[in-house]
This record gives sequence, C-alpha cells and structure tokens, in this order.
Amino acid sequence: MTGPQEGATTVPLTRDTAQPQHNTGHTRRSTIYLLQDTGTESADLRAALNLRYERDHGFAVEDVTTGGVPGLLCHGVIGRHRPPDWTAAVDTLTGRKPSVVNRTAACALLLPVDGEVFALTFGMGHLLLDQSRISPGFGFNFVLRAAQPDAIRQVTHSLMDARGRTDRSSAAQGQHIRTFPIEEYGEVVSRLVGAIGSTELTIGRGRRRTAQIAGTDALKIHLGSQPADLLQDLAEIREILARQSPVPDFEAIARVRPLRPGDPRRETLDDRLDDLLGGGADTGSLALTVPAACLDQEDGAMSYRVKVRSERELLHSLDLDGVLGLLDGVQPGKRLAALSDGYIQMHKDEEGSDPISAQVKAHKWLAAEISLGSSRYFHHAGRWFEIGDQYLEGIRREVDALLTTRAGVTLFDWTSAYKEEKDYNEEARKHGYVCLDRKLIRTAQHPHGFEAADLLGEDGTLIHVKRAESSAPLSHLFSQGRVSADALRFDAEARSEFVGRVRSQDPDHPISDDFTPTKVVYAISLKSGKPLTTQNLFTFAQMSLLHAARALRAQGIDVAVLDIPTIVDEPRP
Repeated sequence: MTGPQEGATTVPLTRDTAQPQHNTGHTRRSTIYLLQDTGTESADLRAALNLRYERDHGFAVEDVTTGGVPGLLCHGVIGRHRPPDWTAAVDTLTGRKPSVVNRTAACALLLPVDGEVFALTFGMGHLLLDQSRISPGFGFNFVLRAAQPDAIRQVTHSLMDARGRTDRSSAAQGQHIRTFPIEEYGEVVSRLVGAIGSTELTIGRGRRRTAQIAGTDALKIHLGSQPADLLQDLAEIREILARQSPVPDFEAIARVRPLRPGDPRRETLDDRLDDLLGGGADTGSLALTVPAACLDQEDGAMSYRVKVRSERELLHSLDLDGVLGLLDGVQPGKRLAALSDGYIQMHKDEEGSDPISAQVKAHKWLAAEISLGSSRYFHHAGRWFEIGDQYLEGIRREVDALLTTRAGVTLFDWTSAYKEEKDYNEEARKHGYVCLDRKLIRTAQHPHGFEAADLLGEDGTLIHVKRAESSAPLSHLFSQGRVSADALRFDAEARSEFVGRVRSQDPDHPISDDFTPTKVVYAISLKSGKPLTTQNLFTFAQMSLLHAARALRAQGIDVAVLDIPTIVDEPRP
C-alpha cells in the first residue's frame, strides 16, 4: 500500500459515514488497479496517465466528482480513421480492399479513497495508465485474501527453470487450490480466478450465489454501480488488503512473487546487480544460465557470439569471465544497461558463421541472488523474483537429501589435465563407460537434437557430466536429464538411434533393443574445488533439480547427484 501523500486532499470513507441510501443489489463487473506513488490532487492524478493518448489521439481528460469524491476521467477512441493491417492482405488476395476502420474505445476513472488511488478501466482503458504507476500484484494479493480456496476455477502458473514454461489450468466447477498441478517449489502463480468469500462488498449483500473474482496486477470483480456503493466497495478492498494475511491455503503460492518492471525495488536491485557485474566472477552471487529461447539449441552450440557496446567476442565455451571481460572500461552504473543493449547468439560452428539461435539480450543470460533488507531476490531470465525464507528452507532441505544420498557410480577426480568436459568424458572410456558426449540424437519429435547422456554405465545408467563455476546455475543440466529420459522412454525413433550409437561406440555393451532408462546420475565438478552443497548451488538450479528428480522418479527412474572432486593446482611460487 502506498499510504496517503503529505498535503493531499482525501475523503475518508467508513461504514459509519458512507452508508449507501439505495438498492445495494446493483453491481457491475469491473476492472480496477491500485496506483502507487500517486498523490490525490488533480495534477497528481493526471501524472499517472499515459498522456500520449491525450496528445496523439485527442482523448479528453477532465476533473469529475463521484459520490462527492474528486477524481479524474480520461476517455476517447483509438484509431478512428485507420484501417486494420489485414485489409492490404485481403486486397492482395482478392483485388478488393474492405472499407473498414478500427475503432477502439478506452476510458479510465481515477478515484482517491482514504489516501489510495484506484483506477477503474473500461474497454481498453488499461492503456491509458502509466504502467510504472500500477501497483504490482494488487489484484492477485486481494484474491489471496478474499477468495475461497476450495472454489478456484483457474490458475496461471510459470515454472522458474531454464524452460520458462507457463501453464493455465482450469476447472469448470471450481476446485480446491491443492488439486491444481502446481509445483511445490519453483513455480510462480501469476493469476487466480475463483469465488469470493464473505465480505462487506456490495456483491455479497442480498445475493445467494457466489461471485467470481480474478486477480493479477488488476482485479476483476463486481462493484457497486452506484457512486456511494462503489466508493464503499473500494474502501472495503483497501481494508482487506491492509489488515489481512493470505488465506492459509494460499500461503505456499504467495511465497514467490515476480516484480513488475515498474516496481520501485527494481531500481535498487538493478544497482546491486550492476555492482556485482564489476566485482568479477567469484562473488558467489552471479552466474550465467541458458534462457528459455535458447534451450532447445544449446546442445548443438559450438560457439557463442557476444556483443557488448562496440565489442564483439567469439567464445567457444560460454562462461561468466568471458562475458564480464567485455565490461572492462564500462563505468559503474552502466554495466547492466550495456548487457541489456547487447546480445549473445549461439552458433553451430566454431567460426561463428552459422547461427542456431536468435540474438538474445545478454542480461537475460544472467542469474543473480541478492539480499535486500530481510528479503531475498533472484534475477532470472531478465526478471526479478522475491522468495520467502521458509520457501528457501524447504528447497534446501530436500536438495540436501539428494546431495547426500550415495550415487552408486564411481568417477575419477577432475584435474588440470582435463581442460574441457569432452576431455574428461573421453578419459572415462578407460574406466568402462561409453562416451556419448556431443553426439546429438535428432528425431521428428526432437528436430534440433538432444544429448542422451555424456556417459553410459554398463548397467544402463545415464550419466550427465558438468564442469561448473563455483556458483553457476545448472538448470540446463537437470532439464537435459529429464528431456533425455522422456525421449528414450516414449520416442521409439530416439531409442533406436540411441541403441545404435551405443553399439557403434562399444559393440560389447549389453544394451537391449528395448532399452528403457532406470537411473539418471548428475555428475558435477565445481571449478572452485568446493564440495557441492546448497550453499554454493544457485537457488534456481536447486529448483530445477527438484523438478527433474520428481518427474523422473514419477516414471520409476532413480535419480542421484555425484560430486566429482576437483583438484585445484597450487599456485607456483
């Protein structure tokens, strides 16, 4: 909540002073936003609008009064004389150009209530608001406090791993929030639709059926259609947000929240991240991760073209030191912007002339963990997330159990003799393993190819090997193991290709034609020489490990993590 601004004119509303004097059963489905950093005077309200609609489209902006409360109304029509883009396509196909124009109406009503400023939008009215003024998660936070947990109809949730998946789950009659397929760890719920519980809102008076509410940054809810009812409802919404914690059944999904681009905390977090970018790769709070847009092509990448400012570098292996080196000479406070303006692109040849990915903004390859006050924030895929301490404790407890369980696989130490992963994997041949490193399997279902494993044990164990920075996220490794197992189980073409590859590498390997994976081992060596623990493993990587382990175990596949000791060379005198 933003709180009243000094010197602002407000009209306090309580049930004692603003009792409606009319039929309270009349409501209208409404969309409302809560505005942050906005005063209640007319000039303050005007500053919260996107004024280009007044300037470029002739929108009207006028002072109004609703139930005795001064507010601001903005309204107009967008594109009154502009034909749709598709008319040219129709003209090309038929020789006739439809004589039509787009007309999109939009309206926003800004109303101060008890020091807070609400915006009711009509039509495309949300376009009229300055997006940085929209209070992030307002509607979602209200639903967490006012909805019935056993009457949820729709959940939109996103997975915070390298794949960046977003799902929308629906139930026609409404179900308990626990019945929706939401991961316990690593998923962000961004939208909830359900039935409202008992409140003093107009919609709850004199009605037998429950009303539906939906929450994101905006709140969609039935509000009183008469001025006094509307103002009373806005005051009630404010009180519910101010005095109540989330319903206990919603606490788990309230622990991870993405920050909107306009959230004021972002500026401080971006400044801290900029400082990390100037501190080198050994800060323990910064690393590189593969963005979702590049994940499918990552196995085939032989080089990475990195552009920062006017500097262009071709890297044959992508590491944090190589990227940070391009920031040398960039002034403090401008490093993050330099990455945001630059890009990283993957190529399938070592010369960097055959791209296999788009040019993805370089800052979207960054992962970071930052503490701010009593809260922990994470930068992932260009976005900031806030995560609660209890949530982190649960993740670490479960990952600790994975890391301390015996893997049942023996590998040798990683020394300076092995400059790259391929060198280590080739050496593993001498220890009885089949080396499948960089041998992609391409099928109709996986046209870009996937790496089934780096090594295969005699008993059929799939081993994925990774040489990582001391705090580097390993999300791609864990996702790779899951994708590989799924393909080998359910894609006959992939299974046949895999069996053929194994036999070509080792004709004596006892692999069967109907091979099905029964065990996956993630073998990890940290360059720092530190042991693999939750203290030096990125939180996002821990989430991805839990997702992969749970998915694989649900298919009857055993999962283990092996810490490959790193022998760090002593510095010469």
